[in-house]
Amino acid sequence: MRIDELDSLKATALVMMLISNFVTDLNYFGVMVVEKGDFWWWLARSTATLFVGVSGFSYFLAHRNEYIFDKTFKRTQRLIFWAFIITLMTFIFEPDAYVRFGVLHLLAFASLIAFPLVRRPVIAFIFGLFFLFVPLFSNETLVWIGMSETDLSAVDYFPLNPWLGVFLIGIGLSSQIYSEGKSLIKIQWPEKWLLLGKNTLIIYVFHQPFLIALLIITGLVPLDQVIP
Repeated sequence: MRIDELDSLKATALVMMLISNFVTDLNYFGVMVVEKGDFWWWLARSTATLFVGVSGFSYFLAHRNEYIFDKTFKRTQRLIFWAFIITLMTFIFEPDAYVRFGVLHLLAFASLIAFPLVRRPVIAFIFGLFFLFVPLFSNETLVWIGMSETDLSAVDYFPLNPWLGVFLIGIGLSSQIYSEGKSLIKIQWPEKWLLLGKNTLIIYVFHQPFLIALLIITGLVPLDQVIP
């Protein structure tokens, strides 16, 4: 079940992510400096919150009328596949800060963990508050399941605290806001804009090589700095 305004929010989050990650790349290559607490730092966190939260909303709606684990797992397999590819590629190009539990890993993990809770949205909401506010174990060996410290050296890291909490809270809120499974905003959204929201996965997977290529083409970053 798709809700147009949620696809529009996904498209918004996608555009925010492209801008935020471009700035992150500039910071990584020393073209500009992003400091904790500045506008770009908050943009990155706002983008992540919107992206993961809306994913929780969509997860509830996807299971509102259809509660079949095999179909859920089939959809999750795509996330697992691309999460593995991102881990492999970042390990090749950035072995000191490669992705071990990025946003796709989180969403794949959340899709499986949340299945028993999606028909119990109040319980999902309570668990969401737990993961949002209660610190988990801080141990580097647990980074593969998102339970390491949040300041881990990685180009993309979404630990269970707080991001699984954001996802589960999205499920709980969606059950109240979209209890009837109907759109609340009567707007005729541009179809091309909604297409962005409907294809966030494939755009997310391939956006970073495009941004790096853009940096090289514009001369902001020399090629030998990207590929030593």
